[in-house]
Amino acid sequence: MWWRTIWIIAAYWLLSAHFLRYDQVYLTGIFALAPLSILIKHNLVIRLLQVVLFICLFAVWGVTIIETIQMRIAHEMPWIRLAAIMGSVILFTLGSILCGNGILRLRVQNSRWRSSPIR
Repeated sequence: MWWRTIWIIAAYWLLSAHFLRYDQVYLTGIFALAPLSILIKHNLVIRLLQVVLFICLFAVWGVTIIETIQMRIAHEMPWIRLAAIMGSVILFTLGSILCGNGILRLRVQNSRWRSSPIR
């Protein structure tokens, strides 16, 4: 379960670094500290982190990939490598969303095992 948590933390820190690049200090702080909420052992917290990552998938990475590719095409610069890198960032973010499902599944399994009369 620890590697799933690291994926989610890395996805939030990647978003934080993106906001830091554009001097959005408040969003940088929020996204850098948001993974600390994983320490709260409630399923709603993981779902909230997943929803935020899903929204950022389109609102941040989707917009960024379109704008940067358009800028590169306008300046007649190569853009294929940029598209591959941004595509991998999007896939990484999707993977971290799926890791949240794995964390929730393990929490449910552990809670069932603890409440089982036979141990």
